[in-house]
Amino acid sequence: MTASDTALPRPRSRLAPLIGGLRLAVALLWLVLLLGVPSAPDGWQVYGLASVPVELAILVAALVLAPPLRRSRSFATVLGGLGLLVAAIKLADLITQISFGRPVSLYVDRLLLVNGMHLATGVLGAVGLIGITLGAIVAGWCIWWATARSVRLLQQALSASPSRRGVAGGLAALAILVFAVGQAVPGAYGDARPVNDTASFMVADQIRRLIPALFMEGRFRAEEAVDPLVGGVSRTPLGGLGGADVTVVFLESYGRSALEDPRFDALPKAALAEMAPKLAAAGVYTASGWLASPTRGGQSWLAHATLASGMQIDDQMRYDLLVTGKRMTLPRLFAKAGYHTGLIAPAITGSEPEAKRFFGFDQTLFADDLGYAGPPFGWVTMPDQYTLAAYDRWRQQQPKPLFSEVVLVSSHAPWTPVPTLVDDWGKIGDGSVYRGLPATGGTPEEVWSDPDRIRDQYGQSMAYSLRSVLDYAARVMGDHTLMVVLGDHQPAPIVTGPGTPRDVPVHVFSRDADLVARFRDWGFVDGLNPPETGPVALMATFRDAFARSFSP
Repeated sequence: MTASDTALPRPRSRLAPLIGGLRLAVALLWLVLLLGVPSAPDGWQVYGLASVPVELAILVAALVLAPPLRRSRSFATVLGGLGLLVAAIKLADLITQISFGRPVSLYVDRLLLVNGMHLATGVLGAVGLIGITLGAIVAGWCIWWATARSVRLLQQALSASPSRRGVAGGLAALAILVFAVGQAVPGAYGDARPVNDTASFMVADQIRRLIPALFMEGRFRAEEAVDPLVGGVSRTPLGGLGGADVTVVFLESYGRSALEDPRFDALPKAALAEMAPKLAAAGVYTASGWLASPTRGGQSWLAHATLASGMQIDDQMRYDLLVTGKRMTLPRLFAKAGYHTGLIAPAITGSEPEAKRFFGFDQTLFADDLGYAGPPFGWVTMPDQYTLAAYDRWRQQQPKPLFSEVVLVSSHAPWTPVPTLVDDWGKIGDGSVYRGLPATGGTPEEVWSDPDRIRDQYGQSMAYSLRSVLDYAARVMGDHTLMVVLGDHQPAPIVTGPGTPRDVPVHVFSRDADLVARFRDWGFVDGLNPPETGPVALMATFRDAFARSFSP
């Protein structure tokens, strides 16, 4: 007989039940938070702890009633994957609501991941992007492991004792019953939600969004085919312009809040007040109004496409369908009227074939085509004033009349650093002058650590962009030109807060009073300040209204 044959069983620690109970409590807490905490930015409260997820009750009931599930490790592994999916949907929804003020649609918004990585590369660099990617992988593994481990602990606890199964089964049945009553009798518990279905609702919501998206193309093509400009414009379209050049300038993140939110509107309003007498002294007539953007907080290309096509392009799928169709666009309308057309977009660092293939621009000038030799400004490739100066040099060499779209980006998030305005446009040159000029604002990490500082930097960058374009209108703009300056969308809800309208200011400039006067029929008023209570038309109406106003 060996020593091992006579060894007594190791006595169980007195703390073992306590430790086991704590581990089970942590597991249940994790599942309650994972399943029950809502993804709304204002919903991260104690609410997630005060409400039982119905999915957890159903899981407990299944483990009580089905002994094979209590023994299955693979069951825990699969639920770990489902937990990761729920966490991913909630995170995507949270980011989308913070950025764009709307819920996420995973199928439609899938390409935003690529755009987000592009923005992260511009702000944080390639090393920062690699760090974020690795962090996401590690976080995903941790969520999967924590969920699978929590389910496994629940399996073991319910396997250990029939009495535990009885109590757990009773509590689960009670939670399911409470949930069923709340569903059958709206308002049964007032504002309280003792049992929630947050997780299953979010998954079901994505399925509900997927089904119509898959059948969207047929409806979209039918809508696209109804085009007032096809056969509805005179033989001399845009003849009312008298051959004037037309320039449409998009100001990034220039929304109604920039002029009406007291937390950050002082600097943008000061820029307008400062430039108004200078424009008048230069003989430039102005009028201002509002349009409602199809987007909020980002996805500027949706606004560009909406303005150009006369259709409401408010998600990525509609955009993808639009650029594979044959809709009459503003550039094509101007080309039909005998205009040469060009797009100046300094934010584009690669190719964008749809600019010519669909939108119909004769020429495109992207970041590498604008000859900028100055320092980078984070994600922003070059200052707005430089873009306008480079555009003007190009403009003077083009055949007339000319239609141009210029997309400015200095007021793009993260709104730092903000360039210095160069007083003498003739000294801007290739942008090397910016190497000797100060730029205000800290690093993106410093700015984005404080919401108040984010708003302050937004106001500063917006004021810089406004001064750049207004100074251009007063001192550089061609004599026989109509310039339309508008915002693409409101800034992100992290700046404005939730629930703000999608309105963007629109300003028109020309030394020809008659060209500006036609916008009064749209509800515009003279000057740089849009009417506080004036009409707000959809941005999708701009194309047709412009064609009607300037086509005899």
